[in-house]
Amino acid sequence: MINLSEPNISNKEINLVAKVLKSKKLVDGYYQNNAEKLIKKIIKTKYVALTQSCSDALEAASILINLSYQDEVLMPSFTFTSTANAVVMRGAKPVFVDILQDLNLDLDDLEKKITKKTKAIFVVHYGGTCCDMQKLIKIKNKYKLILVEDAAHAFLSKYKNKFLGTFGDIATFSFHETKNFVGAQAGALLINNKKFINNAEIILDKGTDRKKIIKFNSKSLPTQRVKNRKVYTWKNVGSEFRATEISSALVYAQILRRNNLQKKRAKIWNYYFKSLKNSSELNYKILKPRKYIQSSFHNFVLITKTSKLAKELTYYLYKKKKIFAAFHYMPLHNSPFSKKILKNKQKLPNTENIYNRILRIPLHSNLTNNDLVYITNSIKSFFKKKI
Repeated sequence: MINLSEPNISNKEINLVAKVLKSKKLVDGYYQNNAEKLIKKIIKTKYVALTQSCSDALEAASILINLSYQDEVLMPSFTFTSTANAVVMRGAKPVFVDILQDLNLDLDDLEKKITKKTKAIFVVHYGGTCCDMQKLIKIKNKYKLILVEDAAHAFLSKYKNKFLGTFGDIATFSFHETKNFVGAQAGALLINNKKFINNAEIILDKGTDRKKIIKFNSKSLPTQRVKNRKVYTWKNVGSEFRATEISSALVYAQILRRNNLQKKRAKIWNYYFKSLKNSSELNYKILKPRKYIQSSFHNFVLITKTSKLAKELTYYLYKKKKIFAAFHYMPLHNSPFSKKILKNKQKLPNTENIYNRILRIPLHSNLTNNDLVYITNSIKSFFKKKI
């Protein structure tokens, strides 16, 4: 079976994880600190904290911006549940926004849905691409809203030569094993608005000022440490959000190898694109980034003419060709939870029209040239039978 996604693990990752285990320092150590510094240096942001997942980072972001039951948060319906869960868990209301054909936010629809209760926008950068960030920033500033970037797919993606994750007040990345760079399950919280930084340290440490106190005590001489020792206390709501040293070591090693890993993904994406160019005869379109976007090449997406074609192609590739291809998000506004609990009655025509025509094909750094030829020929053969 050719997998849809698969981590690329080298001796570097294996050696660093072994070092962590031998050190017996499994949390808050060298690799967490250095991975955060490396991301901060590359992305050029004010603050980075590795988390146990992107979901954790989104939940921490919702606490940071102080969401409450009176608040509304705009977001796409076409996203993973974590985006909405982070809002709902704070008692706030997600307001779902339609998408365009590039599967990113429809900013005209977004602006229409802004009310006096709107506190924030959670923008999702689908597949390592994004909406018109310039226009989005203008809307954010016009209505004085907080912007959180769910950049789970978009580590190293750029909009007009600026990294995604640096436009919002806060941003999140994912280093789940299905992403370009993996830490088993891991994520990152980025802060670009410095007013949120101090409270972030408390929220990430179970609501305590533990990290600040540890730093203070570590600077004292041993005798002073005993005599003048400070203790940390409960300051705010929070949780155990920080990544372990094992996950941090994996992330650190992967990001050190970023040029090689991204070069492979770009090569695969471009091979697919050249081999599967849009054709009215083949009954699909290829999702491609706009000219001003430098993609992370997180996935390769075909959008078929009908949902039936997408289902049949998925079945054909899996059963006949042993190729794992998959749909993506089920729209949240139509989910049982949204309808029964949130009492959502929204209609999002573009989302409803496109979500079940999407098919992602394998894209990871372990694919061989023979794999790519086999995958593309299999897709072509399916559609030729349909002509």
